[in-house]
Amino acid sequence: MEIKEHTSFVVLFDTYGKLLSNKQHAVMDKYLNLDLSESELAELDSESRQSIHDAITKAKKQLLEFEDKCKVVSRNSELKNELETLKKFIKNGKSADYLIQVVDDIKTRI
Repeated sequence: MEIKEHTSFVVLFDTYGKLLSNKQHAVMDKYLNLDLSESELAELDSESRQSIHDAITKAKKQLLEFEDKCKVVSRNSELKNELETLKKFIKNGKSADYLIQVVDDIKTRI
């Protein structure tokens, strides 16, 4: 798994991981946070590599479905971008009225 994809799944797991089954949560925690391979997980959990692979595949699919429906991660990302923009406006000395308008615009989108 590429670093960018891995990082995306770590964020999704941190956000939605508690919604996974106990087995999926345990496997994904070790897979993502301890960076264990499927083979290492299979040996550690006394399971077949195929069952670990299936658990990871299903968990990834579920995490993506949770985000597709709830959009918590994407909304948080958008909000962080908006706050960075607001920070730049403050540094550039925009007027208080302008900043209030920007904040109000952000509030309507959350």
